[in-house]
Amino acid sequence: MTTAKASDVPGLGDVTVWGESAPRAFLCVPGAGGSRRDAEGFAARAAQAGWQTAACDLPEGLLPWECVPYLHDLAARMRQRWPVLGLRATSIGAWLSLVALRDAHLEIALLQSPVLDMVGLIEQMLRQEGVSREELAEQGEIRTDSGALSWRYLTFAEDHGVRSWSVPTSIIVGERDELLPREAVDAFCRRFGADLTVVEGGAHWLHEPGELDAVARWEAAALAPRGEG
Repeated sequence: MTTAKASDVPGLGDVTVWGESAPRAFLCVPGAGGSRRDAEGFAARAAQAGWQTAACDLPEGLLPWECVPYLHDLAARMRQRWPVLGLRATSIGAWLSLVALRDAHLEIALLQSPVLDMVGLIEQMLRQEGVSREELAEQGEIRTDSGALSWRYLTFAEDHGVRSWSVPTSIIVGERDELLPREAVDAFCRRFGADLTVVEGGAHWLHEPGELDAVARWEAAALAPRGEG
């Protein structure tokens, strides 16, 4: 499989592109701690299905008021090169993509361990740290052993809930995901008609060998033409 830097695709910026020339491409968005290099395995499977893959790194800090405009602009620039776009996103990268790309007219979305209720996740962190909404609003930001709690982040999430999503979507989650309430995943699937695959015994990151195999099978099935896989 050939690998091309974004310099080979004018206007994309700091993005890595995999695959032979094709009229359609996936935008691959990592989760926290991930990078565009993680997309290579998926890119190989996508190439077999006739897709190129353009993988990005998210702006440092994963601040939604920076990441959402970045992803929105990147998808618009990709559209100038590829008439058909898909999305492959992980964890917080999936939430940021859902906010940024809800009007991007995507062909398909593959979401791994997606954060689907960011407000609920932040409120869970507040409870765990014994911090009230009023305290967070007053202080603006509170540092904890597990990271920073931000009032601006919480209000951004409340103002940018995923209220519409018309893209054919496949989701994979671990049975024992410690970050994602299963109710939020099931509610999203019911509301927007997404397909759901659950990895038995899997945690959030799905990084163990058996979990990686399950993710690869899920990707291959989602990429297969309808009626196959």
